[in-house]
Amino acid sequence: KKMNFTDTVTLIMGCTSAFSVVICVIVVTIVTLLGLCKHFMYRLATYQVVGALLMNVATGLAFLSYAGLSSRGPTCPVIAFVNVYFTWIKLLLTLGMTVHVFSYVVYRKSLAYLEWFYVAFSVLVPLLFSWVPFVTHNYGQADPNLGCFIDAPNTTSALHRNGIIEEYSIYYGPLLILMTLDMVTITGMAIYVKRRSLTHTSSVMSSSLNNPYEAHRQGLLYFSPLLAYPMLFFVIILVSCLVNLLRVLGVQTSNWLELTAVVLLASAGWIAGAILSAHLCCVHTYMKRETVPFEIEQRTPLVEDS
Repeated sequence: KKMNFTDTVTLIMGCTSAFSVVICVIVVTIVTLLGLCKHFMYRLATYQVVGALLMNVATGLAFLSYAGLSSRGPTCPVIAFVNVYFTWIKLLLTLGMTVHVFSYVVYRKSLAYLEWFYVAFSVLVPLLFSWVPFVTHNYGQADPNLGCFIDAPNTTSALHRNGIIEEYSIYYGPLLILMTLDMVTITGMAIYVKRRSLTHTSSVMSSSLNNPYEAHRQGLLYFSPLLAYPMLFFVIILVSCLVNLLRVLGVQTSNWLELTAVVLLASAGWIAGAILSAHLCCVHTYMKRETVPFEIEQRTPLVEDS
């Protein structure tokens, strides 16, 4: 039997999700075995990989619903709930990391002591609202080609309209708004760092870490790769929201646009794993060039031991 476009997308989604989950598990295992989790900066990065891992577990389950293996009966609402809940965990982990980096860049203050709150907040807060579509019966098979998500099976009913409202009040709307604010914050940080570096270039006469500006500059080199995670997540959310909005408005979407959205969602894990791996390699290479690499790690607030 010849595969149609939907079957092709389904297969790509399933294979890419599985690959992403494997990469995330490998990267987290390596970070743990190397003992890097004792440093706050690496824990922040690891949380991003774990969040991406959860997202791709959700896309893997969605693959089953796309494939028709679990799109009927009680399992479909559960898959839809997992999709929403895990995506919100990833969102809050990303926003929290930006807050930590912002505190270091602007105020030179580490928020490592709030780590327990950061993790608990990211995991528990989504439970306050992700259960709502269960009550309104809007978790289910949104569309024969969309698998299990927030919507109603009958597209002409009032339940369908309620499903659309819940899609944008619980999922797409908050994700897009919050990630846009996150990107505005990152842009502001970049402008702040650039202006500050120009202001103090002439005053930094020594590369010694006894110089506070030099110590801060060293810290910036460590945290910079962390900003790749929210940028990646913003692109994923933006494309996904665009495809869904066009679908809701009844606009015929390009097959390639839909494929791009699916591939981006399913690739979140392996890309996050690749970013963390590159981050480790860059830091290791930089430390080898420095005459006092361990002193940097001990005195830079963002990478201090907790």
